[in-house]
Amino acid sequence: MRSGVIRAARPRRSAAAIAAVLAALLMTCGLPSLAACSGSSGDSSLPRVSGALGADPQIALPDGDPPSGLVVRTLIQGAGPQVKADDLALVYVEGKVWAGDREVFDSYTDRQPQSVPLATGGVLPAWKQLAGRRVGSRVMMVVPPSDGFGSKGDSQLNIASSDTLVFVFDVLSAVSEGAAANGSAIAYDPGKSLPTVKETSAGPKITIPAKTSPPKKLVVKTLVKGNGAPLASGQTVVVQYSGVVWRSGRLFDSSYTTKTPDSFVLGAGQVIPGWEQGLGGVTVGSRVLLVVPPSLAYGDQAEPPYIDNNDTLVFVIDVIDAYTPEGS
Repeated sequence: MRSGVIRAARPRRSAAAIAAVLAALLMTCGLPSLAACSGSSGDSSLPRVSGALGADPQIALPDGDPPSGLVVRTLIQGAGPQVKADDLALVYVEGKVWAGDREVFDSYTDRQPQSVPLATGGVLPAWKQLAGRRVGSRVMMVVPPSDGFGSKGDSQLNIASSDTLVFVFDVLSAVSEGAAANGSAIAYDPGKSLPTVKETSAGPKITIPAKTSPPKKLVVKTLVKGNGAPLASGQTVVVQYSGVVWRSGRLFDSSYTTKTPDSFVLGAGQVIPGWEQGLGGVTVGSRVLLVVPPSLAYGDQAEPPYIDNNDTLVFVIDVIDAYTPEGS
């Protein structure tokens, strides 16, 4: 069901190519100091990595052919919780092609972490090795084709079927697939003009009031008040959400159903304007209801198969976590 329709049209950056291949926080209290420096793999036949945790790593590839099998090394051991096999991991990642020492991925430079949904089939097989690593760790992987892009390679990234890849990850956070709002419930009276929200085992169920025209302006209602910090522009935000079309009452997208939290950078134009406006200042741990008019959603641009021109959209959003890049 995931259509990704919350996304606003935007130019691709180099790191966004990773998210396209994958199928896209952190409360800073658990993050170890970023002053530590990367360690060596201890093997002269493997890449050497230098640089501070959280900073762009310097990856020096050795002469000679790459190893034939998958190599995974923890260069810096974090002190945070272990990443579970069904978590959404939030990481900085840099990637190189061994042949030619060519960089193909880099999310360090623009300070926009990548979301890695470990439980889905949309990640590179090798990336599932992030499970078991601790938040705050730096991890290096040398990835043969069989654990990378396979026999087809990736034409968009100019990766051949024979290419071995080298990745360095800084593990910033991990969010469980069942994560939800965890604050205090706030009384909400929809009256006769706003949707009702009922908790179910499949996530919040949104019901549109019958024979009622949608509001013409953005509506933001807090259903659960979280105890975390308020969201600010530039943060990478992790959410669970469901979206319904007001006109039809039809559910068109839900991370609760797929059990895959989503993430985006607030204020970067990565989501529809209604999300940008409605989520600013919302505290981490909150659940909010957004009723988004067409002017703040997709306007006269339909998003088939469920969203027509000038549709009003309704969302319930759980703000799970938020990560602020160092130096922001």
